[in-house]
Amino acid sequence: MKTVRKSVAHATKYIASNEAEILLAHLLNTSREFIIAHPESSVPAWTYLQFVWFIKKRSKGMPLAYLVNHKEFYGLDFDVNRSTLIPRPETELLVDLALKEIEDTTQKHITLIDVGTGSGCIPIAIGKNVTSQPQLLVFASDVSKSALRLAKKNAVRHQISINFLHGHLLQPVAKKDSALFNRPKGTLIITANLPYLTQEQRDTELSIRYEPHSALVADDKGLQLYKELLQHIKKYCDPQKSVTTFFEIDPSQSAVLSSYIKSVFPHAVVKVHTDLAGRSRAVQVHLFPHIYSGAAHRSPDQNQGEI
Repeated sequence: MKTVRKSVAHATKYIASNEAEILLAHLLNTSREFIIAHPESSVPAWTYLQFVWFIKKRSKGMPLAYLVNHKEFYGLDFDVNRSTLIPRPETELLVDLALKEIEDTTQKHITLIDVGTGSGCIPIAIGKNVTSQPQLLVFASDVSKSALRLAKKNAVRHQISINFLHGHLLQPVAKKDSALFNRPKGTLIITANLPYLTQEQRDTELSIRYEPHSALVADDKGLQLYKELLQHIKKYCDPQKSVTTFFEIDPSQSAVLSSYIKSVFPHAVVKVHTDLAGRSRAVQVHLFPHIYSGAAHRSPDQNQGEI
């Protein structure tokens, strides 16, 4: 019978030692800390065979998160599977921005819509970290029913109330609650981490080849779905309602997307936010009632950093 020490030693010929420890801990239904602290513990034969299979999968590029079926995001643990993207650290910027918007608003009624929710990590992380106590109504949409099943499981696990809806972008929300977009009171916040890669980018990036194509790639140089979402906002949102959106993007897309936003909403306040590496990672769009109507007035803080 193999020991933990010998099992990890074998694995490190093919994968990193920390990954070997995580995989073995998962198979033994224990913690990585236990694996490190008890190197002479025995590994049952059947578990070792599974471990060898996991090593082979990981050495060929299978993401660790898909093998252990969970991933940490914003300090929370999320179930993941191959029907959704694996939550990434750069996406935490959207959570930071949305939380700041919620904390800064004077409105008591806030509606949050997460479009293309996947594992549900964005709205769940926001819901778990709101420190003020506004009346927060949360919707999340996705075209994938399997992704929504996983997102619902994560929401239950973290005890966050979310209205999950199946459909394309804002359409299922409009169908569910047609009055939502034109209620006179309250603020609407929309977050979206939609597919934004080109096919060429996906083909050349080996680390994402196991993740669902439909959750990664979009036409029109990766911007098709964001352009459609902006058209949905224009179609469904009442001109007298304040709307703030946060889109995750590829760093190369900030100028093109900002230009398109201006073509749809000429008086919108558009800001580009950078990630920890200093790369353009999120586009923020403010739509205020006077902006819809074409008025030129803006407060000083709205002008700061705008495009």
